[in-house]
Amino acid sequence: MIVENDSTASSVAITLDMFRLARRFQPEKAWHISLYSKLGGNIKLSDVLSVQTRRLPSTLGQFNSIILPGFFAETFDRLVEQLHSPWSTAIQRLQKLPPSTLIAASCYSTFVLAETGLLNGLSATTTWWLADAFLERYPSIALDADKTLIDSGRTITAGAMTAHTDLSLHLLRRLGGTALARRVAGIMLVDGARISQRPFMFMQHNHSDPIICRALTWMTNNIAKPTSVQNLSDTLHVSYRTLNRRFSEVTGMTPLAYMQALKIEHVKALLESTNHDFENITACVGYEDVSSFRRLFKRSTGLSPTQYRRQFKRGSMIKRSGRTR
Repeated sequence: MIVENDSTASSVAITLDMFRLARRFQPEKAWHISLYSKLGGNIKLSDVLSVQTRRLPSTLGQFNSIILPGFFAETFDRLVEQLHSPWSTAIQRLQKLPPSTLIAASCYSTFVLAETGLLNGLSATTTWWLADAFLERYPSIALDADKTLIDSGRTITAGAMTAHTDLSLHLLRRLGGTALARRVAGIMLVDGARISQRPFMFMQHNHSDPIICRALTWMTNNIAKPTSVQNLSDTLHVSYRTLNRRFSEVTGMTPLAYMQALKIEHVKALLESTNHDFENITACVGYEDVSSFRRLFKRSTGLSPTQYRRQFKRGSMIKRSGRTR
């Protein structure tokens, strides 16, 4: 496993734990994780957690698989800086790997793998909120950011943060078989069944463009009212064309598409926090055609309203004893 400062502690730890369990269930195999970094030595994963690493060797062909855990970057520009340093050495080493070496990357490290060119012409996923940036930077990669995990043979990519759990489990499945993965998953209480990042996606609401900010305030305050782009542009005292252009430039969506997505976010919140039936909830966002909105919701989130509520409703995983302490 290659790590650098700010690699996510959770992804490093979950891989170490899973492979330790793999040694228990398949003691005849040499299940072992070695930690490497550009310079070796102590690598800080968080304010309270560090790991000791070896210096990255000049070649990596002696390993049957390479794991790239996610890392933190406050902005996309900062992520790009990290690709240039400290990850540049790892990128160069990975480019020289023999075709038989399996490479697995999650979250921001999918950008590290993409920089090598080894994903060109292959399918991959990445952290969902940087999907557009990934597509723009790597047009030769068939990106499907809806997916939690994509196995393209030589490469395995996973989405945001805890998708690294799915990645590690799938790696064990590839290297040790389905029975091993099932046994490790049973001990870890993970199932690797998440197939989509869509239910977890949310919209950005903070924008620097003043017209967009005013539009979003109006949309939020009038979410149950029917509207049109012309009505919205009249309310904001801007032209129809200007409003469409600004929304497209800033959000990548048309005003109506953004309004629709805003309604879906509001419905998700109500499904999580209330017991209202779906008919009442759709009325809260100004939809009269419940069946139509149900289809729209599933297309957007990958789940039916019932499935979404079952998975995300607050307290749904807590057993109620009928009393509090």
